[in-house]
Order: sequence, then structure tokens, then C-alpha cells
Amino acid sequence: MAASPKKHKHVEIREKLQNKFARLKPNSQIQSARELAAFYEVSTMTIRQALAALQADGLIYTIPGSGTYVAGEKLSKKFVFISFSEEIREKGMKPTSTILKAEKVAVTNRKLAEILQMQVGDFAYRILRVRSADGVPLALEDTHIPCENAPGLLDQDLKGSLYEIFKDVYERPVVRADSVVSPMILDKEQAAALKAPVHTPSLSFSLTAYDLRGRTMEHCISIKRGDKYDFKFSIQA
Repeated sequence: MAASPKKHKHVEIREKLQNKFARLKPNSQIQSARELAAFYEVSTMTIRQALAALQADGLIYTIPGSGTYVAGEKLSKKFVFISFSEEIREKGMKPTSTILKAEKVAVTNRKLAEILQMQVGDFAYRILRVRSADGVPLALEDTHIPCENAPGLLDQDLKGSLYEIFKDVYERPVVRADSVVSPMILDKEQAAALKAPVHTPSLSFSLTAYDLRGRTMEHCISIKRGDKYDFKFSIQA
């Protein structure tokens, strides 16, 4: 009977590290490559190869100047246009929202006014919410909605889907959205709202949604935790 091929050392160490990190809590900082090399009595190069493989698989993440940390379970986001509430329900989880602010404000930023198809000084609703799945905070959303497009919006239940409110209450369903995704790290206030460590790598979604007539229904900056969230998309030629 032929002997099984011998594993490369970094593959063997990768398996040991994966088992070790699986016993740690998400966002726990792991030892340095030098410390791990001394513990397992291998070269730092072997450790770095093993860590690189674990990071490629999304099991750990690195914050430059800080260290390497254990990643938590992630919620994958498909690159399709559905509301947060609908997306979470599709995954068999319960969506909830915590309202941090809900107010009527004058829009003084010229760029924001242009996005909302308003004049500087016109009024919009600003809604700041933490969106969660099964009680776990996933996203911090800062949304502006032109008051004239949804009069009396602040009297509605803002803990659910705004898109459902647009459709059912105002008969103005959202049919299209433009979105820009950028990498970022959480500052102190964002981390506190999302109950995550400061400097957690995250994703910022800048999304503008439109109704059937091309009018802006909302502009939303949604910050999604990188240790809990990723997204997938397909490109077809």
C-alpha cells in the first residue's frame, strides 16, 4: 500500500492554527508570527505562509499597525437590489432596527442636495439606525429622504423596511439604486454603535434609490461590519 504524501510544513501548521483560532472569540487578537514560530518551533516564513492561507479563507484579518485578529462568522451579501430587511429574512434570520435619530433637517450640503434633487436649504428627513440580524448589529445606516417625497414619514414605524413604507404608504416603490462600495475602518463612535472593536475593517455603501419616475427616494450611507459581512457579485460577458 502506497504511503500518503507528506504535507508541506505550512499546511500542517495552518491546520493547527485553524484549530487553535476556532477556540477563540471573534475579534480576539492572535500572537505575532514570531511568537507563533517559537511556540510551534518552525520558521517565521512557515507561520506567515499559514497565516496568509487563513486570511485568504476569511478566517482571520489584519489591521495595519495593530495586529491580526480572529474573524467571526460572516453574512454574505449578494449584489442584488433588495432591502436589508428582505435580505435578512431570506436568510432565515430576524431583522431589527434601533433608531438613534429621526429628525427633520435643512440640507446645507450642496452635494447632498444635488443627490436628493433638492435646493440647498430644503428639508429632508434624517434617520440614523443600527440594523441587526438575530440581535447582532451588522450595519449603521445614515439616511436622508426628501420631505416632499414622503410627507409625515416620521409618524411611521421606522424600525422596519423604509422601502416597504415607500411602496405601501406612499405608493412610490423603489425600482433602481446606484451604489458605491468603499473599504474603511470603524472610528470610535461607529464601533460603539455596532458593538465592534475600534478600527474593525468594514465596508461603506453609499446608495441612492429612485422611484419609477426617477426621483430620489433616499440617499443612505450604510456602514457594514467587515468581520460580519461580505458581498458577492457575478459578472456576465
